[in-house]
Formats: sequence, structure tokens, C-alpha cells
Amino acid sequence: MRMGPEETVDLPAALADALEPLELRAGRGLFAEGEEAEAVFLVASGWVRLYRLTPRGRELTTLVLEPGDLFGEEALAEGARYVHHAEALTPAQVLRIVRQELLAAWEQAEVRRWVLARLVLRLQAAQERYRERRFHEVLPRLAALLVRQMRPGREGLEVHLSHEQMSHRLGTGRDTVTRVLGALALRDLLEINYRRVVVLDPEALRRLASGLGEDRE
Repeated sequence: MRMGPEETVDLPAALADALEPLELRAGRGLFAEGEEAEAVFLVASGWVRLYRLTPRGRELTTLVLEPGDLFGEEALAEGARYVHHAEALTPAQVLRIVRQELLAAWEQAEVRRWVLARLVLRLQAAQERYRERRFHEVLPRLAALLVRQMRPGREGLEVHLSHEQMSHRLGTGRDTVTRVLGALALRDLLEINYRRVVVLDPEALRRLASGLGEDRE
């Protein structure tokens, strides 16, 4: 369950004396990519974002962290450096745990379980963000492929390609193609059959292919 800013963050008793609370204003940075990783951090309230810089200096947000999220886990490895920039997205309270203090408590099972549970949550959030990004990248390309391949058939305009064939054409995973097709079917733009798609609204697909119809409900 995700916690709201007003809720208390659950912490192992063994770490109680190791926590350094930091009150951050929005926009305050915590660390920069490439800095030596000396501490891990836990969001107690507010939001914190992790981001990287493109070669042209543009900020690319990779993850937004909420209360209960642990970050800066690079500090668990001696001599490691942070791989993101971190800054408060809103006024926030962050709990800082110096590497040596965390490792000193690591022999306790509750500490190991607590850290691993939060890292798993982080991984799940990152995977969901990746799936959403892939969805929005594939949507117009898949719509364009369907428009190019649709031909008159017994039930109207049909596309005779399997999900796997579409994934090969687009250079993406079959599961992503299946997810996007399912979303289009829920919008009544098409009907999915075995190795065949019936296009119900070709004009809407053309708008999606051109990038003009992403917000259609």
C-alpha cells in the first residue's frame, strides 16, 4: 500500500538512532549524479524526484518518490557513486542514513527485510513507468501499422497479422503489442480475433498514427 504524506513511515527499531531528518524546500537538491554515495535516504513526507541529464543538458525525470520510498541505495556498495540527481519536488522531509550506520545494523534480519522490501517497491514502480512509456511510444506506431495493413475483408477492414508478427514489425515486445491492442479494443476502435484484427474506426486510428488522438476516451 502506498502511503500518503500524512502517514507515519514504518522503520525498524534498529535504525532509530541512525536517522538524520532533513527538511527540504521544493527544488532543493540532495545529491548529484557522479557524487560519492555516502548515505541512503527515505522519503518521510512530500515528493522527491530522481532525474538524469541528457547530453544536451535536458533534465529527464526517471522516477518520482513518495513517502516510504528508499533511494540512494548505491551507498550500500563501498566506493559507489550515485547514478541520478535527486531533488525535492515539493516541500519534503527526508531521513538520511549514513552508509556505515546502515551496515552496522545490517546483521539484524528486520533491517535486511525492511531495506529489501523498499527496494522491491522501487523496482516495481520503475517497471510500471517503463511499461507506460513503452505503451505511449508504441501506440502511434502500431496505429500506423494497422492503417497501412488494413484491407477489405468479410467483416470490414481487416489486418491479417498475429501479435507476434506485429511486434517484429515494430521492434517491440509481444506483450506490449497485446496491451496496446487491448486498449484500442476497449475504445471500440478495433476488434481482436485470432491472427486477425477488424478495424472499426479507421479515422480514429489515422489520428492516433499522426499523434493527434492520444487522449481519445
